[in-house]
Amino acid sequence: MTGVDWHPAKETLTLVAQRYQTALAAYLQSGEAELLAEAYETARLALEAEVPLPDFGLMHFAGLRDSLLPAGSSGACLERAEDFFLEGVAVYDMALRGYVSGMAALRKEIAERRRVEEELRDITFELARQRDELDREVRKRTNEIRLRAQELESKNRQLVQANQDQSNFTYALSHDLKTPINTLYCFLGVLLEDFQADLKPEAQELITDLIGTAQRMRQLVDDVLDYSNVVGHQFTPERVDLQQMVQQILKDMDALAASAQAEIHVGALPAVMGSPFQIRVLLTNLLSNALTYGSEGPRAEVRIEGVPAETAGKVRLSVSDSGPGIPEDMQDRIFELFKRLHRYEQCPGSGIGLALCKRVAEAHGTVLQVVSEAGKGAAFSVDLDLEENQDE
Repeated sequence: MTGVDWHPAKETLTLVAQRYQTALAAYLQSGEAELLAEAYETARLALEAEVPLPDFGLMHFAGLRDSLLPAGSSGACLERAEDFFLEGVAVYDMALRGYVSGMAALRKEIAERRRVEEELRDITFELARQRDELDREVRKRTNEIRLRAQELESKNRQLVQANQDQSNFTYALSHDLKTPINTLYCFLGVLLEDFQADLKPEAQELITDLIGTAQRMRQLVDDVLDYSNVVGHQFTPERVDLQQMVQQILKDMDALAASAQAEIHVGALPAVMGSPFQIRVLLTNLLSNALTYGSEGPRAEVRIEGVPAETAGKVRLSVSDSGPGIPEDMQDRIFELFKRLHRYEQCPGSGIGLALCKRVAEAHGTVLQVVSEAGKGAAFSVDLDLEENQDE
């Protein structure tokens, strides 16, 4: 009835059996109540040695046989009593085994549950600590960002005000300069016209040079005024028909195109969104430069076109020429104020035009790019937003 895995070591079982049978025989002979205590001690020893209940019963019956049956008796009745006892006690034995294994499993489950609960408590504590630390860090970063945003907003207001003040100052200064320059230009012209016969050739040449200088100053003041207007110009994007605008600009430049004997190619140009005033300034300067510097030979070749930009929703507006090109080490300098590649005597100009174009590009969220090689002309381009819902 019992499993092999439930039997204790043979030596332990023998010792327990000898002790029990000796104590039982002593009690049967004397009947002294004090000897019953040995039954308790032996049973406790058997439990510690994990002796199964049926084996413990067999120890009892073996002791009875030795003490009560005469030598040579069959002992059949006692054997039947043993069988009967074993059948009955087997039920208890199996129940006790299930209880023991169930209690062991339950203790294991309880220990595992306690371990998991402790881990959960530790994890919960760590998560709470990390959450509090994260909250502190978020509050700290939020406060830093808020302070930084306030600082940037303040600096932006100061910058906007400074730009506006600079624009107003430049406009006022240029406007105030224009009047005396015009007066000087007119007086020099009158002087040369009315007193030319009385002037020596050297004086006539000097006055002619002064008239040229006054003319350059007038042009410079006009260019500075244009730059001031662009810098201070705030706009809401509007629809700009590039095809129509280019035709109008080229019509205004008929004389310049004729003197350059220019061959002008105008490709397909879409409508874009931007400032009509600023885009006109951009195209006027780029086309004027292309016609002025666009050829090393007798004829200038200028091309204006719009091609898809790398960014979706934008068009790349390009103005190219067949001129001498721009040296690579000079391609950044040409966008600075008053920086020129040629002397005034070679090509008139103030050195403001490309700086204006650069500011227009920046105001439209893009950059003015130049691609050029010596002897292969130059191409200037900007990426502009296509007209909203143009495909609908």
